[in-house]
Amino acid sequence: MNNAIKGIAVTIVMLFSLNAVAQKKQVAKFQKTIAEAVKKAYPASVRMWGFDVQQNQRTSAQFSGVVVSADGYILTAAHTILPGKNYKVFFPDGRECIALALGKIENKETPGIPDVGMMKITDKGTYSFAEMGYSASLLKNEPCISISYPETLNQTLPTLRLGNIAEVKNEYGFIRSTCKMEPGDSGGPLFDYYGRVIGLHSAIDVSEEMNFEIPVDLYRRYWTALNSEKLYTVFPEKRDSVKTDPLSLLLQKESKQKALHPDFDMPTLKNSCFSIKSMIKGKNQDIYAALLNVNTANGAKKQLLLSKNTMVGEQAKGDINGVSVPIKLIGKDQENDLVLFELDQRINGGIDLNISDSDSVKIEMGKLLYSIDPAGKVMRSVLGSKLFNLPKINSQPYLGAMVVYNSSPVQFSLIKEGSPAEKAGIKVGDELISMNGKLIKKASEFAPEIMKYWADDEVSFEWENASGKMSKTLKLEGRGQSVFNHPAEKFEGGKSERRDGFNAIFTHDAAVKINACGSPVFDWKGNFYGINIARFSRTTTVVVPKKTIIDFVLKTIQ
Repeated sequence: MNNAIKGIAVTIVMLFSLNAVAQKKQVAKFQKTIAEAVKKAYPASVRMWGFDVQQNQRTSAQFSGVVVSADGYILTAAHTILPGKNYKVFFPDGRECIALALGKIENKETPGIPDVGMMKITDKGTYSFAEMGYSASLLKNEPCISISYPETLNQTLPTLRLGNIAEVKNEYGFIRSTCKMEPGDSGGPLFDYYGRVIGLHSAIDVSEEMNFEIPVDLYRRYWTALNSEKLYTVFPEKRDSVKTDPLSLLLQKESKQKALHPDFDMPTLKNSCFSIKSMIKGKNQDIYAALLNVNTANGAKKQLLLSKNTMVGEQAKGDINGVSVPIKLIGKDQENDLVLFELDQRINGGIDLNISDSDSVKIEMGKLLYSIDPAGKVMRSVLGSKLFNLPKINSQPYLGAMVVYNSSPVQFSLIKEGSPAEKAGIKVGDELISMNGKLIKKASEFAPEIMKYWADDEVSFEWENASGKMSKTLKLEGRGQSVFNHPAEKFEGGKSERRDGFNAIFTHDAAVKINACGSPVFDWKGNFYGINIARFSRTTTVVVPKKTIIDFVLKTIQ
């Protein structure tokens, strides 16, 4: 190679390195900006529901809102409140108080529009609040943040979603954002990347890109009128002046520089995701799996495929770049819905999993994440929650039997037609003796014992009737998917069948399809964070974190 060619080669390498460094700085700046915005916005994002202060009981479904002043003014959606009614307010730090619904605007000619509602905390005190921004200064593609409370998750803490402004103002006067919403998020805040309130969640359409926000300038314009406990069926005559956003020029400058739209190449780990093919109830099943490289305590090197247990059936084989390879089942973790296989032949690439790594990655809201599929395609997302437990609700097993309240011995009161209980021959009036050998002496022990099991588990029941003692082993069933005619239930791919009953999981906002569960999740530096375990809802994908995976692998290979 002559000197000229060597010089060109060195220059290309240097340019590539400089560009990579610049990209890393840009992404780091963007993540820091989002983290700072979340730090400002999070404490003021509240969960609420109707509350009868006399009877001390809840009176409505939950919804979201945001406190925008130290003395407790709350912005929310009109369709969530009734003027003059009381509501209980829950802050992320655990603080609780009562608020009174003030004014709301719902134009008679256009139901659901403009959906402006305001409340005021009645308890005396100083409250965490978020600064109000200006919707007039919004720019298309500007990053935005949602912090609110999806009803199906039913958590005391909100979840975070990251998106951008798709339309500054649509034909109905709403902002359209790509921050996904669902029931329970109504009235929740949309923030700009400075942590200022720019809109309130109002409605959605079927597409996950169609999320409609009430412009915050409407609250500014009708602030005085909204202080009255009144339903306005037309826009109030009393209007307040709305000033110009002091950050307007800065927002325009940053938009032109594209400083907050990082177009970066994430460090994808080669061959980190493959597929597992199997048969479930006579049907072909494909599911993604993460490829792990593990060194055992005695120095042996193993390559493992980790995936979602309930989506791997019989005759399981690995699909490695279109080639079917044998895999050996070595472990299952039913509680976390994990399954682990060992490969006989070694594959280049994979995720190096340090099983002695006790100092695992930090689960922090606002971290930029990405998932990867077998073709190497990347799906970006944002870490949306702290670690939390997701109780077994949809995943409760179905027996199809109820027992008499407070009965002892335990007597069956209802047997559903076609249920596992009926098929086993259990009848109303029969007395339950035991389940899998465990004596059930009183009715209060029945439900907790059933809840220990999962769909498709085989359980031995012993019971007694006039004919004598009976015993039979039966297979519990799943409860199936509930069907609702709501746009939030119609997203592409739908929900995972097993999507709850997990401990210490976190969420992100990637639109992961149900057969893409098992795929690995990384931060933008390439650190392994866990695997996608379930598409929970329109807004939420659930991740089993790295620490849980390490514990499972350790237990399996020791």
